[in-house]
Amino acid sequence: MKTLAALVAAVSIVAFAALAYADMDGHGMGSGMMCGCGMDGQMMGTDHFKILNLDEQQKASIGEIKSRMMKEAIKRTADMRIVQIELKDLLSQDAVDMKAVEAKVRQLGTLQTEMRLFHIKAMEDIRTKLTPEQRKKLKEMIESRPRPMMEGMGMKHDQDCGMQGK
Repeated sequence: MKTLAALVAAVSIVAFAALAYADMDGHGMGSGMMCGCGMDGQMMGTDHFKILNLDEQQKASIGEIKSRMMKEAIKRTADMRIVQIELKDLLSQDAVDMKAVEAKVRQLGTLQTEMRLFHIKAMEDIRTKLTPEQRKKLKEMIESRPRPMMEGMGMKHDQDCGMQGK
């Protein structure tokens, strides 16, 4: 009976980890994962520069933020992938150490939270470079984008992007 309970718990944890990994398209926090804004530069691409009428200084500042964001996303994604491999290794043992598994799942959750917060801070940094009219246009662009699947789990698109009420 204990073996069955341990197996059920392990399968549940694997399912959770698989869902988290599937949410990341198998590639870490990529396009669309972070509130539909994208960590791959989609949020403020060349088309957005044109729509928002950014001046050269704004383009340069936002370009620096995007570059910093993308570099950090690569580092954090690598860290998450390592933890996922470690979790997989723990779960592949004949006798699963549930305390170690729980610690890895929590570590993965912490890394995902840090990634989300970093992205929100970067979006706020971008917002500070915009005029009130540009912020309004940006908010409209974000609201007009297709809603991410995560919204069905109770997460609101504009709240996650740090754009609520702004």
